[in-house]
Amino acid sequence: MQFSYILIDSSYYLESTLEHIKEYDDFLCVAICKTRKDAINKILELKPNVVFLTITSTATASDSISFSILSELHEFLDELPTIIVLSDVKEAAYEAYQRGVSGYLLTPVDSNELRKCLMRYQKTHKALYKDTISIKSNGDYNFIRSSEIVYLKADNNTTDFYLKSGKVISAYKTLKHFEKLLPFYFFRIHHGYVINIQYVSRINLGKNNCYLQNNEIILPFSRTYKSNIDTIILRIS
Repeated sequence: MQFSYILIDSSYYLESTLEHIKEYDDFLCVAICKTRKDAINKILELKPNVVFLTITSTATASDSISFSILSELHEFLDELPTIIVLSDVKEAAYEAYQRGVSGYLLTPVDSNELRKCLMRYQKTHKALYKDTISIKSNGDYNFIRSSEIVYLKADNNTTDFYLKSGKVISAYKTLKHFEKLLPFYFFRIHHGYVINIQYVSRINLGKNNCYLQNNEIILPFSRTYKSNIDTIILRIS
């Protein structure tokens, strides 16, 4: 089971923090944000399970990262993702917990404290995801494990599911409909395609092609979804 996270950080410790978190394969980075505006937009778009929010003692810019992000998110979301605050000062801890955050770590991040924080999260969120999707076609119901889906292809108002076994299942609903139901490791790369990044074997930025299943499948990606391609590359590399 994997959990998605966004790292909000404009500090000196961004790279080292990211490297520490990436040691835990159960947590998948879906975005890195360096400004308040970008952070809010990405959280609303990607709906991550966890947000690492870095608060520094020297932030002064108008778009600086601060606890005000939490107040703004409450305007749009009934329930916030799990918030773990990273800070270079102890003094902000009281305010953090008053605002309902789930963890507070000092930067530079201590690997032992991070491990405890993530293990605590995993223990309390074991049943977060259903790994099966129901595909209905002419009264025929197929129950497919998400991990068996290689990619989805839009076909007018229907969607074709291409499975690891080679089987193709068609459903009479749009790609947009299923995109909302799939786990976070599925990314839209084109108007007509959503892929499971677990099967990505190569990405060619020059040709705008994404290769799946050891280069056996070649799908185009469009500039509209280039940010998703960047996220896939970040995760795999």
